[in-house]
Amino acid sequence: MPGPGLVHERPVPRREAGATPLIRVARRLAMGLTIKEILMHDHDSGTAPGGVRSKRRGADSAPRLRLLIPGRKETRLALMATSSVLLLAACATPPDLPPGPERRPAGPEAGVSFTAPPLDDEAAGTAFPVLPAPAGKLTLRTALAQALAGNPDLAAFSYESRAAEARTIQAGVPPAPALGLDSQDFGGKGERRGFESAQTSLSLSQTVELGEKRAKRVRAARLDESLAAWDYEAKRLDTLLETTRAFVGLLASQRRLSLARESLALDRKTADIVRERVRAGRVSPLEEKRAGVAVATATLFLERSRRDLQSARQRLAALWGASAAQFDEAIGDLDALVFPPSLDRLMELAVENPDLARWTTEIESRTARLSVERSKEIPDPTFSAGVRRYGNDGSTAFLAGVSLPIPVAGINQGNVLEAQQRLAKGYAERRAAEARVAVEVRQGFERLASAYDEVMALRRDILPAATAAFDGAAEGYRQGKFPLIDVLDAERSLSDANGRLIDAEAGFQVARAELERLIGQPLPTPRQPAPQRPGE
Repeated sequence: MPGPGLVHERPVPRREAGATPLIRVARRLAMGLTIKEILMHDHDSGTAPGGVRSKRRGADSAPRLRLLIPGRKETRLALMATSSVLLLAACATPPDLPPGPERRPAGPEAGVSFTAPPLDDEAAGTAFPVLPAPAGKLTLRTALAQALAGNPDLAAFSYESRAAEARTIQAGVPPAPALGLDSQDFGGKGERRGFESAQTSLSLSQTVELGEKRAKRVRAARLDESLAAWDYEAKRLDTLLETTRAFVGLLASQRRLSLARESLALDRKTADIVRERVRAGRVSPLEEKRAGVAVATATLFLERSRRDLQSARQRLAALWGASAAQFDEAIGDLDALVFPPSLDRLMELAVENPDLARWTTEIESRTARLSVERSKEIPDPTFSAGVRRYGNDGSTAFLAGVSLPIPVAGINQGNVLEAQQRLAKGYAERRAAEARVAVEVRQGFERLASAYDEVMALRRDILPAATAAFDGAAEGYRQGKFPLIDVLDAERSLSDANGRLIDAEAGFQVARAELERLIGQPLPTPRQPAPQRPGE
């Protein structure tokens, strides 16, 4: 009965005809057998570890077993070699790094954005949330929250943030150890004929990264993760801007539909007056036809306004991924005017713009990438330790080694130069972004101020004058003082003035939203009568 340490429960193939000793050992390792178990099996069957019959069949088993199993001294050497490899591999573990720059929220907070959950291969494509469609009366805040939670493009950016986190995890993975198995001194002539004198070696090697390569990779990946957060924030503000534009457009379409109904009612009222005057013989029947043309034109305008309203509803609902609008109407006030602060104050607030604020992290990221490329110029040693069996006498010995790549001058020079150029490009791109944002803020301020001036002029001067002109022309026509053409012209002017007021108020609200996108936050509302232009 075999003693302790010689018993194994896993079966070992007895017949492996046509396989070399190296292949036989590899097969048994793949089955999960240890080197000791392979040696024990070959000892019991009278073969070498590769499966070659040993010539010393009549020898005592105990001395042969001592040749296969290392003694205490050899075991200590093996433990020392293995410990050395593990300690050197531990040197490659990077120190704890401070967390990368956190994502700073910017812009109006109007609900919780969609956050991509951790996915597996089967869950991919099924994690997109299905949100209840808003019903009844829709406010701007509800529309913004719905878009942040359900916008498909914004959800895609959220998954990119998850991907950046995964790249950070991968950057911290150290080099994997390698298991080597080789056989030599076989298939020759004389004593080297066949596999009887072959030497079979099994070794474990570990590459140790020097120059803080792993720590620098992790830092660069964390900065890229922060950049992905900034890109997500920029897309979030873009979604808020698009939703605000669509909502304002819907409010304007509702107002235009109401204006079209009012215009049609006025034209029909005028047509009734003309019809009475024609029947009384006071005006020519030609004027009745003119009034009919005005009614038909107003009817077409009403139908077009209805179609435009449906398009505006669909456009808004599409921003949260809905195929149809389920709400009844949008509730909002186009008349509200919010005065912006001074241009200098807006320039100060523009630093919160993610398109501009991200460049601080971008420069840090490119600097980290340059550090990564420079660290690659430091060669990484590979340490190995293992065991070798000599087929001629069945003895076993340990082996250890170290290899070091020869650093050729400029071996990574191209990548270092590329990283340097990208860093220089980053500084230039940041200056360009600062200039672009400054111009956009100034232009946005001018658009807002112009829209404000137009709204005030229409409310204060143009619309009251157009209303008075129409009332006077209509009353004069009843009294026979003015022809019908004057009434129709006055009515057209009044309708145009009302339409311009709707467009100007909508333009003001859109300009306000665009300026908020540029400064990355809601506009402050200082107490001042009107926007102050430079030099005023």
